[in-house]
Amino acid sequence: MPKSEFLKAARLFGAAFAALLLAHALGLTNPYWAAMPIWVVIRPYRQDMLIRGALRVLGTVIGAGIGFLIIQYVHLSVLVGAGLVVMAAVSVGLAFWIGSIYAYGAMIAGMTCAVIVIPAIGADTDASALAIDRFWCTLIGVLAVTLSAILFVPNRQEKVAFRLKTTGWAVFGRMLATATLLVIAFLVVLFQPGFIGISFAMGLSIFSIVLGSFPDPAPLIRNMPKGALVGVTMGLVYRYIGGVSGFDEFQMVLFAGAFIAVGAVLYAHPQTAPFGLDANMLFLLSAEVGLPGHSLDLLALAGGAAFLAALLATTAFRLVLAIPVFRPRP
Repeated sequence: MPKSEFLKAARLFGAAFAALLLAHALGLTNPYWAAMPIWVVIRPYRQDMLIRGALRVLGTVIGAGIGFLIIQYVHLSVLVGAGLVVMAAVSVGLAFWIGSIYAYGAMIAGMTCAVIVIPAIGADTDASALAIDRFWCTLIGVLAVTLSAILFVPNRQEKVAFRLKTTGWAVFGRMLATATLLVIAFLVVLFQPGFIGISFAMGLSIFSIVLGSFPDPAPLIRNMPKGALVGVTMGLVYRYIGGVSGFDEFQMVLFAGAFIAVGAVLYAHPQTAPFGLDANMLFLLSAEVGLPGHSLDLLALAGGAAFLAALLATTAFRLVLAIPVFRPRP
């Protein structure tokens, strides 16, 4: 491995593992959330990292706040679903309309809203506790990746435009595809509540919002199912080995470091980087790092549901991009 790739992998590992350990030590409900910003906030240029970090925190606050308000004050299921669908579609429309690095906050707002609302529907989870937990984990992750890499990346010399030009029809196509997939996600978690339904709905929501927000999602469409499969497989291997070894919860957190190291190498290597991001995200989600965890059978079913969600989301957006009027401008 070239020195530059090794150093990048080392910084990614250090930031993600430190964030996970700190979130676990603080007793946060979902400590693996703290490791997630590491893989997406890190950028080749210093300004872009700072912008992404700030937008990650801002988008999390907005999305968590709206998700909490939906769950807390909307008591009719159909209206809860409508609120989630509208929030996701608007966030995707705004993110795609901007099209530059400044779109990140809008995308994160939609994703965070889904992360708050879907578990509250499918498992009657406390929305306020989820919102607070999400905020602190995000803040820990952003600070960890910024401190680990800010001194090692150069300044970008050229300026980046606030937004890129696109057509109204292309924006509408992204919003329509996202809204349709979010309706499916909501119906699944409404009529099939529980761990597996939540895993499918969460995956479908996140994948849809990410695909809809990107100016050109074609590379994601090609690599997202592969990354999901690798991440889910890593999560199952992690839980199996930890189970047969009799690791306690803290030992499982330490053991996760080995898989985070593998994920860092995947993301740092040019040939595996296209699916490395999704692999790391799905590993953290499917392995439930830092939590007691479900049975291996349930984790396998939930991982399969998340992989199915990736296939459905990428297929839907492949069909949308096949319609000329919905394609982004070259």
